[in-house]
Amino acid sequence: MKKSLLAIVLMPLMVLAAAPDRVPIKDAGEFLTKNVVTKKLKNGITVIMLNHGYAPVLAFEISFRVGSVDETYRTMGAAHLLEHMLFKGTDTIGTKDWKKERAIQARIEAVGETIDRLELESPGNARLPALRDELKRLQREQGALVENSPYDAVYTENGGVGFNASTSRDKTGYYIQLPASKLELWAKMESERLMNLVLREFYLERNNVLQERLMNYDSIGTGLLFETFMATAFIAHPYRHPIIGWRSGIPYLSIGDIRRFFREHYVPSRMTITVVGMQDTDRTLEVIARYFERIEPRPSPPPVTVAEPAQNGERRFTLDFAASPYLIMGWHKPTYPSRDDYACDVISEILAGGKSSRLYRALVVEKKIATSVSAWSSAPGSRYDNLFAIFAAPRPPHTTEELERAIYEEMDRFFTDVSGDEIRKVINGIESGMVFDLESNTGIARLLSYYQTVFGDWRYAAEYLSRIKKVTVGDIREMKDRYFTRKNRTVGILKDSRPAGGAR
Repeated sequence: MKKSLLAIVLMPLMVLAAAPDRVPIKDAGEFLTKNVVTKKLKNGITVIMLNHGYAPVLAFEISFRVGSVDETYRTMGAAHLLEHMLFKGTDTIGTKDWKKERAIQARIEAVGETIDRLELESPGNARLPALRDELKRLQREQGALVENSPYDAVYTENGGVGFNASTSRDKTGYYIQLPASKLELWAKMESERLMNLVLREFYLERNNVLQERLMNYDSIGTGLLFETFMATAFIAHPYRHPIIGWRSGIPYLSIGDIRRFFREHYVPSRMTITVVGMQDTDRTLEVIARYFERIEPRPSPPPVTVAEPAQNGERRFTLDFAASPYLIMGWHKPTYPSRDDYACDVISEILAGGKSSRLYRALVVEKKIATSVSAWSSAPGSRYDNLFAIFAAPRPPHTTEELERAIYEEMDRFFTDVSGDEIRKVINGIESGMVFDLESNTGIARLLSYYQTVFGDWRYAAEYLSRIKKVTVGDIREMKDRYFTRKNRTVGILKDSRPAGGAR
């Protein structure tokens, strides 16, 4: 399976390895096809349910086919910021007195929008100091009326665990585990935060996102390298934009634009609700329909129409940063349902799928010129055509240039002598890994939600193994001249900018 999806699915399993909901599954595809129940609500929301496990615990995920790929230059970072804002509450949740707070909220929005406009158009405007002081005063007044982390408090009190959210280029997801008896509580809480979202503390949270970027992106060399790499590999398609947004744009994300983005993109037709655990699916559907069908249907936004033009020459850049050297290389390739997508999944596992992979054995163990090497066959997302990417770190005193040459040598050797035994071994590993993933309620919910949201049908997960088993040696060898060429390649190198002897 794809590296990105493995990360999504395996993350919760580290915590739930001993969970009582684990049920042995032998054939993943057959199990899903026979047991998953799918329904469509009147307003267009897709509901996926699976009665699974021996403990009365349910794993919930609400996902939207909305990510940074759906943003424009004006709204870049909107999906990520909305992930933050959806934890702030409604007109009944998260407030001590909405009647008082509502007037303050309206004034905060008016003042905040005015400050943003003046800072862009007239940064020396004499009104700005007074407006900034007023905004701070209003924020203090609102703070006295706000209940912090309102959802955490309610869910924790009712036995909830793993309450969180995530945003990618392709989708946004909100998830939690709760006792099965709390189904109606969850439905009420989640439907109301989607229907009655209050963008309270917007400017404070926007600043928190800027600080998050400064700490977790701008100050980390590999993060900046990956960001620059995507912006270099994609010159037209919005996969080039960072999920969190660009540093220069975050401070001016408009509350009006964010509200419109939410209304236009977080629509029922792009929404999937997944519930996995011990349940009566008829009862679950009845509760979900009662609460979530209150959300009004709205037109689905158009898909991304900009296609990445064919690359006609190698793109290469060097980033100087005070960090250890690093290397990223990538080649454009198609996404699902292309057969070549499956072949690239197999290639990524043979080349860099763990410590027994070709690149790891050759570069880390035998030649000792690298400290790490990995591959991602669907970078940075899967809704649209993407990249096959390789990531590697040289072992001092070896250089990124030396490591890059060694990777090309190993890849040439691979495309020449790849064997059927290697392919079968990788496919067996993928199959056993997928079966393991399906032993956890959370793992199953993540899997079903991902495929339904990104590819439009969870059944792709059930069909994945049968399709990947058809990959042959000939298929893989064809990939070299079709995609893994110099003119289709982008290379990013992180150079240590610290003085010689100063690296750590």
